[in-house]
Amino acid sequence: MTDRIFWGDLHSHCAISYGYGSIERAFAAARGHLDFATVTGHATWHDMPVDHERYGRIIDFHQKGFERLAANWEHVQRVVEENNVDGEFAALLSYEWHSIRNGDHNIYYPGSSGDIIEADDLDTLEQRLGGKAAFLIPHHIGYGPGNRGIDWQQFDERRSPVVEIFSGHGGSERDGGPFPMYHTMGARTYEGTVAHGLALGKRFGFVAGTDHHGGYPGHYGEGRTAVFAPELSRAAILEAIAKRHCYAVTGDKIELSFAVDGAPMGDAIVDMAGGAASSASSGKVRRFISYRVRGCDVIDRLEIVKNNEVIHRAFPQLSELKSGEPLKVRIEWGWGDKDESITWDGRLRVEGGSILAVEPCFNGDPVLAPTEEGVAVSGDTIHQFQLASESSLHWASRTRGNPSPMVRGTNALIVELEAGPTSRLDFTVNGRSFSHSVGELLAGSRSHGMRGWRSEMVLVHRAVPESRFLLDAELTDEPSNRDTDFYYLRVAQENGQWAWGSPVWVSRRDS
Repeated sequence: MTDRIFWGDLHSHCAISYGYGSIERAFAAARGHLDFATVTGHATWHDMPVDHERYGRIIDFHQKGFERLAANWEHVQRVVEENNVDGEFAALLSYEWHSIRNGDHNIYYPGSSGDIIEADDLDTLEQRLGGKAAFLIPHHIGYGPGNRGIDWQQFDERRSPVVEIFSGHGGSERDGGPFPMYHTMGARTYEGTVAHGLALGKRFGFVAGTDHHGGYPGHYGEGRTAVFAPELSRAAILEAIAKRHCYAVTGDKIELSFAVDGAPMGDAIVDMAGGAASSASSGKVRRFISYRVRGCDVIDRLEIVKNNEVIHRAFPQLSELKSGEPLKVRIEWGWGDKDESITWDGRLRVEGGSILAVEPCFNGDPVLAPTEEGVAVSGDTIHQFQLASESSLHWASRTRGNPSPMVRGTNALIVELEAGPTSRLDFTVNGRSFSHSVGELLAGSRSHGMRGWRSEMVLVHRAVPESRFLLDAELTDEPSNRDTDFYYLRVAQENGQWAWGSPVWVSRRDS
């Protein structure tokens, strides 16, 4: 059976502990645009600060959240079981174990039941779990040791086959990379990065999770995980993660394929004579590397990283739309007054073309750090879309304006089309009609204010031919002088969305 890509969120929160919205609403939202998800409860913090004068609000707030989860735990397990349907959606049971010294970890169970276990360190936690947990995933690792980030000296790949490389907190790939951390918990440090862990010889795959507290798993732009699995089931998803057959994206569902000597991302192999070629000129063993990336917007660059150094860069070729070539158009809506709620009813009809696929880019309410005062969180799933025919699309949504100029509150659909320059996209949105040819959109984006200046808007982005979001190639590389080399792929799009593929490790035959 051939593996397929499934998409999910391995780290999201709601009001079962502290956060907003019901767990029922959270799973309903997740099922609308993901294949798997967990709704994590904040459960325990053994080394919480005791200075009540300085940390009193934090102490009280967390303790109330832990008590709330304990009281809700039976209900949480029941809702997880109700939402787990093989072939339709995989619901995972998890809780969060906090630690300043050991770093925060999420504990995942293989089924819909399991106890909340407390412990003062990771080894004791693993022992008390008694093999009943699928694994323990460290998250927001970039804060580093002693600051609720990762301590690589305590890392054990048996219990943690993957780490969270990106979330709403920021990016933890490298200290010079994108998405620095600006949460009140502090700055990103090299000691907490993926780059440092790999340099130490640790082996782990990459996942991403939103850490969203507004009850909306998969909140766009704050972290999603892709897994390669033969079927959509909880067991298959967990097995894929255990094998590191997974990768991380910020938001867009960028499709990655990457292999070294035929070994896919996440595998560890040994150089074999049958899997490598000798260079006629040098007599050195050479490794075959292959990749294929199909993005959701213009690819800005693709990089292959070997031992924390870039050894290959690729860029898409400039070209005109070819006959029969697919293209993608992103339809985005929102803006306006951040204190005003806007209900959307949108329809698209494609004249002279057809819709091949639709990818939702949906947000929940913008919440990272919850407060006792709370925020207004929508009571329904907020956004829906439906293909009415092969050439027509309908969506319904509710938005508020962007919370700040640097925080996006807009939502979008990426529509993949088979269409030519003379094809037209006819829109009716909230009673207003407008139309653009594909030729116009190939030249640039078009926006429409629904009620004039300082009102909600629709942005029809520039049309992107497949040649601008597809890259594939094969190349070779020589082994280094190290016993083991690691390789991974990272991709950046022009719209700021990223993807990181889990590494492949290749050891020398004589090591």
